[in-house]
Amino acid sequence: MAAFAAMVPVSDSICDALQRAHDGDTILVPGPRVFHERVVINKSIRLLGINNATIDAGALGTVLTISAPDSEVRGLTIRNSGRDLASADSGIMITGNAAIVRDCRVENDGFGIYLRATSGCLIERNEIAGAPELPSARRGNGIHLWKTSGNRILANLIHDKRDGMYFSYADDNLIAGNRVQDTRFGIHYMYSHQNRLLTNSLTHNTVGATLMFSRQSLVEGNVVTANRRHGMVFKQLDNSRIINNTIAGQNRGLFVQQATQNRFERNTIATNDIGVYLSNCSEQNVFVGNAFIRNTDQVWQPPFETDQGRQGPNSFSENGRGNYWSDYTGGDRNHDGIGDTPYHETDVYGYIVDRHPEARVFALSPAIAVLRKGEELMPLLDTTGVTDLAPLMHPAESPRAAPGVKPADQIFNLSKRDARP
Repeated sequence: MAAFAAMVPVSDSICDALQRAHDGDTILVPGPRVFHERVVINKSIRLLGINNATIDAGALGTVLTISAPDSEVRGLTIRNSGRDLASADSGIMITGNAAIVRDCRVENDGFGIYLRATSGCLIERNEIAGAPELPSARRGNGIHLWKTSGNRILANLIHDKRDGMYFSYADDNLIAGNRVQDTRFGIHYMYSHQNRLLTNSLTHNTVGATLMFSRQSLVEGNVVTANRRHGMVFKQLDNSRIINNTIAGQNRGLFVQQATQNRFERNTIATNDIGVYLSNCSEQNVFVGNAFIRNTDQVWQPPFETDQGRQGPNSFSENGRGNYWSDYTGGDRNHDGIGDTPYHETDVYGYIVDRHPEARVFALSPAIAVLRKGEELMPLLDTTGVTDLAPLMHPAESPRAAPGVKPADQIFNLSKRDARP
């Protein structure tokens, strides 16, 4: 941008002010006025809204398009885009590199903010809201990235959209400190590699996060609670690290399918119907230092898959250290913090539940605790399944909480019934 930039005020039309502006200028949009127009930023300028200035497209097309590089939009309310998802109607469409969108509110049911074949953008502290009365399939995604890389998606609030954030062929992005609720998938990406998902809060969605056909992700410090079906789904996710997350109060905490060579470490997985649903088509994953707390089933593998994946089995301990299991009843005679006997998830009770799922209702009963204690002393079945050779006697330190959410030790009592209908 130019070293000496002009300040261009808007009188009747933002488009007219853009025609008068030059690269590097700042355009001031006064509020509380509503400007009924569709705006295309084709110069490298700053568009600054003050006092709740609003751009309204009258339910037709895209409200604001940023096509010039190094442009910034701040402090505006963007509303009433069209709803033609096939035409990518959006609140804000970005095709220029290194764009900044900060402190805006986007109210529409097309796409909220769409990054298309661009890179190096910053999307920060925006609120993106959809219409809850519409079926989710008719809403656009909150933040949509296609064929883009090197972006930062920080501290946004997204609610009542189809997917909170959707990534397709979008690599090396930082997604941190966002809050997503009341969507289909809070975060959803496919064919997107080397992304970092840090300290996000994903709650009251159908699924907290779904990561598919991707590799080398870092998923750290997120709080994923009270989603209606799954906390996190990892389908064909490879060579990734899932660490220090809290996943509580879903039907399935982690759904791991055909995923290989991932590391699950220091996660708190609590009060889900199934803590980890692990398909044995998933191989060479390591689970260590996690806390499995009061899940009805701590880990579940489909019975017909228990003999698959033997060439690269998953590991539930490493270097003499495993995971904490709230239903482990073994002792620790030498007080080294490691249980004296292995933890077996597939015991007599697990065998019964695999064949009669309705028996889960007894999972936390004293009778089952007595049964499992007896089986640790004298196993009754020789079955394949999850075995932790070095169970921890105490959970590791609770992971960091995402901004604005409760720490892990205050949400262990969440259950599926806390999810919104």
